[in-house]
Amino acid sequence: MNTLPLSADQERLWFLHQVDPADPTFHLSHTARLAGPLDRSALARALTEIVARHESLRARFPAVDGSPAQVIDPPGGFAPAVLSHRGPVEPLVAELAARPFDLAADRLLRVTLIETGPEEHVLSVVVHHIVADGRSIGILLGELSTLYAAFSKGEPAPLPPLPGRWSDFVRAESDDAESLAYWKGQLADAPPLRLPTDHPRPSVASSDSALFPYKLRGPLVARFSVMAAAARCTPFMALMAAYQTLLAARSGQHDFCVGFPTAGRDGAEDDELIGYFATNVALRADLSGDPTFRELMHRTRSRLLAARRHRTLPLDRLLTALDIERDLSRAPLFQTTFGMTYEAGDQAIRLAGLETQWLESGFSHSPYELKLDIFENGGEWLMMLVYNRDLFDASTAERYARDFEALLSRVADDPLVRLSRLTAPAGEERDLLIHERNRVAPPATALFPDLFQAQVELRPSAPAVSCGPVRLTYAELDRRADELAARLRVRPGDHVAVCLPRSVEAVVALLAVQRTGAAYVPLDPGFPAARLEFVLADCGASLVLASAETAAVLPAHSVRTLMVDEPAEPEPFQRVAVRGVDTAYVLYTSGSTGRPKGVAVPHGALGNLLAGMDDMVGATPQDVWLSLTSLSFDISALELYLPLATGGRVEIADAETAADGFRQIRQIQQAGVTHVQATPSGWRMLLDCGIAEPALTALVGGEALGGELASRLRAAVGRLFNVYGPTETTIWSTAWPVPAPPGNPLVGVPIRGTQVYVVGEHLELVRQGVPGELLIGGAGVAHGYLGRPALTAERFVPDPYGLPGGRLYRTGDVVRWRDEHGLEFLGRADNQVKLRGHRIELGEVEAACEAVPGVATAVAAVHEENLVAYLVGDADPEAVRAALAERLPAFLVPAWFIPLAALPLTPNGKLDRRALPTPQAPETIFVAPSGDAEELVADVWCELLSLDRVSATDDFFRLGGHSLLAVRVSARLRATVGVELPILTMFTHRTVRELAAALEELLLTELSDLSDEEAERLLNSP
Repeated sequence: MNTLPLSADQERLWFLHQVDPADPTFHLSHTARLAGPLDRSALARALTEIVARHESLRARFPAVDGSPAQVIDPPGGFAPAVLSHRGPVEPLVAELAARPFDLAADRLLRVTLIETGPEEHVLSVVVHHIVADGRSIGILLGELSTLYAAFSKGEPAPLPPLPGRWSDFVRAESDDAESLAYWKGQLADAPPLRLPTDHPRPSVASSDSALFPYKLRGPLVARFSVMAAAARCTPFMALMAAYQTLLAARSGQHDFCVGFPTAGRDGAEDDELIGYFATNVALRADLSGDPTFRELMHRTRSRLLAARRHRTLPLDRLLTALDIERDLSRAPLFQTTFGMTYEAGDQAIRLAGLETQWLESGFSHSPYELKLDIFENGGEWLMMLVYNRDLFDASTAERYARDFEALLSRVADDPLVRLSRLTAPAGEERDLLIHERNRVAPPATALFPDLFQAQVELRPSAPAVSCGPVRLTYAELDRRADELAARLRVRPGDHVAVCLPRSVEAVVALLAVQRTGAAYVPLDPGFPAARLEFVLADCGASLVLASAETAAVLPAHSVRTLMVDEPAEPEPFQRVAVRGVDTAYVLYTSGSTGRPKGVAVPHGALGNLLAGMDDMVGATPQDVWLSLTSLSFDISALELYLPLATGGRVEIADAETAADGFRQIRQIQQAGVTHVQATPSGWRMLLDCGIAEPALTALVGGEALGGELASRLRAAVGRLFNVYGPTETTIWSTAWPVPAPPGNPLVGVPIRGTQVYVVGEHLELVRQGVPGELLIGGAGVAHGYLGRPALTAERFVPDPYGLPGGRLYRTGDVVRWRDEHGLEFLGRADNQVKLRGHRIELGEVEAACEAVPGVATAVAAVHEENLVAYLVGDADPEAVRAALAERLPAFLVPAWFIPLAALPLTPNGKLDRRALPTPQAPETIFVAPSGDAEELVADVWCELLSLDRVSATDDFFRLGGHSLLAVRVSARLRATVGVELPILTMFTHRTVRELAAALEELLLTELSDLSDEEAERLLNSP
C-alpha cells in the first residue's frame, strides 16, 4: 500500500465530497449498448488489467487526523457488477451514474454490465473525477477495446508498459509564484456572469442539469473555419470569441469570466496515464470599446495563449489568493465553461465482435450554470450544451444553441461586424421590443387647467380640497385662484417660487400661477436656507409666494415677495391660455456634481400623466385622494391634480400627520379617503401602524418594491399598483397592477403616450430578458434641465425609434423585460440611490463633505436604509455633520460619519466598496436602563436597530435610527402597552431615559382619565 499527498484539485473535490457525499456532480460516465455474443471473462480480465496498470484507479482517500490521504492499493481482481433488466434502461443507467462513492473505502471505478435481452447488454462505466478526467475516459475505453480484443482471442495483453506513474505527477506538483502574480492581476474584481434565468436563483446552487445536443452542419463549419484561419486563429479561439459574444448578448455584460479545460499533461509520460490531470482555467472576457469580431478574436487569442502559459496554478489556490467572496448560489470566478474536442469520433466504445452504440443516459450534473462542449466529427460540430435545470428551461437552452448557430453564420460572412450589432436583437424580437412592448394609447391632448375648468362648470358646489376644518368647493377654489393670480403680476414663461406650508392656500397658489402662464418652483420650508437660496437664484424667479409662517425661513433675497395670507382687494384678471409646450413647473433634484438641477416639466407632459393614471385607476368624482407629499417631491402633483381633473376631492394631510402613520390612518378613515400614494418606506410605516383598508386603492413608487412588502401591502388594501418613473419623464412612466400573491415585483408596462426601451452600453437595444439601461420616450419627457444645456444633451438623447425630433431620457436605472408582464427593476448603473423615496446622488453628498475644511476625500454609501459618509482627513465628523445640515436637506445629511485613515482600494487601484467598514454605534459610557419603562424602550431599540444593548443615555438617531424606524418604535410600544406615542415625541425625547419618561407620563395621563373601576380592571388584566 502506497500513501501519497493529494493534488490541490483533488483536495478541492475531497472537501466538496465531505460537504455533500451524495452529490454526483463529479461523476464521469460512459454508457454503450452492446449487441452480439459478449465474452464476459475477457471483459473482466481487461478491466482487471487496466486497474492494475493505473495507480489512480486503485486510489482511496481516507481521512487521517482530519486531513485526507491518497492511498494506492495493490493490484487485485476487478469484475463488473452484472444485472438483468427488461424495459427502458435509461433510468437505471442514470441511477447507477448518480450512485454515491465512498471516497475512503470504495474502488472509484464502477463498471456495471446490464443484460437487457439475448445477446443484448448495456455497459455502464462510472468513475469519480478525483481519480480521472475527460482524457482518462478516452484512455480507459481505448485500452478496454484493445485488451478485450486480445483476451477474447486468447492472446496476451498487447499494451506496452506505461512510461510514468500517477504518483510521480502528484509529488511533482508545486506552487508557481509567477503564475499567481499573473492571475491576481488578470482576475482582480472580476464580476460573476449574471445571465437572465427562467426560475429564481436558489440560495444554494445545485448541480441538477440536463443536456441539449445540437449539430452544426458542414457548410457552416467550413465557412467559419476559413474565417478563423484568415484571422490566424484556431477554431477553438474563434469559437471562444463567439461564445463570449453570445454570453454578452444574453447578459448585457462586457466583463465576465469563462472557464476552459486544459489537459494538464505536459510530457509524454503523462499522456497515457489515467488520473486527474485536467484543470479549468479562467479566461476573462475583454469586450470593451465595441470591437469588431475579428478584433475580439485577436484579443481572445492573446488571452488564451497567456492563460495556457500560466495554467499550472491550481484553481483553489487562485481562489484563495484572490479572496473571492464565496456565494453559495453560484460557482466562484466563472459560472460557465467552454471546451472543444478535435476528431472526437462517435464517442462509443469498440468491442471486438460486437455492435456498439453510445447511449445518452439522461444523467447530467454540472457545477456550472452552462457548459458548452463542441466535438468535431466528420466535418461537423456537435454542440453539447449542459444547462442547470434549477435556472433554465429546455426551451432556453435551445434558443442559446440556435442563437449560437446564427452568430457563427453572421461572423463567418462578416468578421468586421461590431459587437454592439452582434448582441442587438433582430427580426421579430426587435419588432417586439420596439413596437409590441410600446403599443399603448396615444398621448393625451387635454391639459390640466382645461380639465379643472370643466369640473368647475360640472360640479361648482362639490368639495374640491380640504385641510382640517378648511374646505373649498370647486367654485370657491376657482374664484380664489383667479383672485390670487390677479395679484401676481408675472408674465408667461416666468418662474414663481412657491414657499408655503401644506395647506389649501398652497393649492390655490399653484392654480393661480398656472393661470398666468408662468411656471411654479416649489421651495420646501423645511430645507436649509443655503438650499433655498441656491434654488431661488438658479431658477431666476421673478416672484416668491410665501406666508407669514414661511417668510421667516426664507434666506435674504431681492426677489419680489407676495404674502398669500395678507388681505387684498379683488382685481380684474384675464387668464392666459397655456399650451402643451409651456412649462408647468420646475422641480429640483439631487445633482451628482453637488449642484442640484431643475427639471422643467411642460403642461402637455402633466396632462398625459393624468390621463394615463385615469386609465389605470378609473378615476371618478367619488374619489378622495390623500395629499401626503411635499410639493418639492414630484409625485405630489398626481395627488393634487388627478382628483381635481376628474371631479374628486383632495384631502391634505398637515405636516404632523404626514410624519405619523397613526394620524394618517385616522385621517384616511375619518375623511373617507379612497386613494393613497406613498413610497415603499411610507407604506411600511403605515403597515407597522396597522393599516387595513380593503376599499383603498394604493399606489406605491419612488423606490424599489420588495416582495415581502408587496405581499403585506397587497393583503391590506383593495387594489395595489406599483408605479415607476423619474422626475424627468413626469412622475410615473410605467405601472403594474400587483396581483395576489404578488410573486416577483415588477415595475410594469408603459402608460399612455409613453415608450420604453432597454439598451446596452452603446444605446443599442438588448435582447429580451437581458439587463440594460432604461430609456423613456413619449409625451412625458420633460424639456430638460434648467440652464444646463450640456447636461440636458447628455441625458436627453435623440429617439431613433419614434417620430423625428423625439427624445429619450436616459434614466440610469437597470431593468429587464420579464416577457409580456413588464419590466423588472434591478438597480442603478451609476452612483444614484433611492432612500425612503428621495432620489439621492451620492456624488452630491460627497461633494458637500469635501467642501468642508479638513476633509480630503469623502465617499458616500447606503447601509441598511441609512446614508453613510466615510471621511479621510482631519475634520471632526460632528463639524462635518453640522456643516452639511446648513447646506443640504435633511434626507441628504448622512446618519453616520466614519473617519478613515485612507480609503480601501482594490488591486487595480479602484475604491473597494466591499471593504468599507460597517457603521457601528458610537462608544459611550454604558448606563444600564432601570425600571420597566426604560427596559421596555431599550428592548425595542435593540430589536429594531439590531444592537446587543443600548445605554439609557444613548441617542436613537446617533445609533442609526431614522424617521421610519421611529414610527416602528412607536408601533411596538403601542402594541405592548396600549398607549399611542406621538411620532414627534421620538424627535424631542431622543434617549432611552427621555423616551421612557415620556411614555410613563402618557400612561399616567391615560390612567388619570379612567374611572376607578376602569383603572382597576386595566391594572388587574393579564
